[in-house]
Amino acid sequence: MQDRRFSLFLPIGIVVAAAAMALIGFFWLGDTAPPAPVAATPAAPVKKTPAKSTTDTVKAAPDAVPVPDPDAPPAPAADPAMAADQKAREDADIKIGTLLAQNPTVEGAREKLLLLFPSFTPYEKIAAAPHIVNLTEDAQLPTMVGFLKNPLTPPEAQETFFNDMLNRAPEVGWPVLVEVIATPRHPLAEKAKELLTTIVGEDHGNDVFGWQRGLRQQLIQQGAITEEPPATTTTETAPAPGSPQQ
Repeated sequence: MQDRRFSLFLPIGIVVAAAAMALIGFFWLGDTAPPAPVAATPAAPVKKTPAKSTTDTVKAAPDAVPVPDPDAPPAPAADPAMAADQKAREDADIKIGTLLAQNPTVEGAREKLLLLFPSFTPYEKIAAAPHIVNLTEDAQLPTMVGFLKNPLTPPEAQETFFNDMLNRAPEVGWPVLVEVIATPRHPLAEKAKELLTTIVGEDHGNDVFGWQRGLRQQLIQQGAITEEPPATTTTETAPAPGSPQQ
């Protein structure tokens, strides 16, 4: 009886042992399985910074408020005299322009300027002088020559009239230069002498009659004027003694 029981439990024990060993092997092998490979994260690319030149090492400073140099000389202040001069010139230009606009014809504008010129202020005379030059013909030249010789005319206006003489016909403008020389202490007398010396070819200094003679000869040579024949004088002959008296 004992042998049979023993023979009966023997296969069962073997099966159970085999199952236990299989179970132990399953867990053992599962725990010892190699870990799954982990994908490596790619390294971030390294940027290469270009080498800086020496000029790049210093950054331009932002705009800053300039600090005044205490040793620098002070800026020149506006000259009140110059500002007043500029204002007076502008006012004179406006006045003369208005006067011309009120007299749109050549004759009307010329007559008004020649009439009012002596009463103008110095700046108004300076502003009016170029217009008088443009409007005045040879017939009105004596009036303009009077302004040129007048010591109350500003030098700037006198020079405008003086230069106009050089733009007119020689027989009209050149004799006026002699009148300028003959005017005592005229600011343009020396300039007139220099010009006439070139024209005449000889310097007569303050000899007005010498200038007139030399200028006349020059104008005759140029054909600008004709030489007047010398005046003829008739003399009555005394009757011979003994001749009958009428």
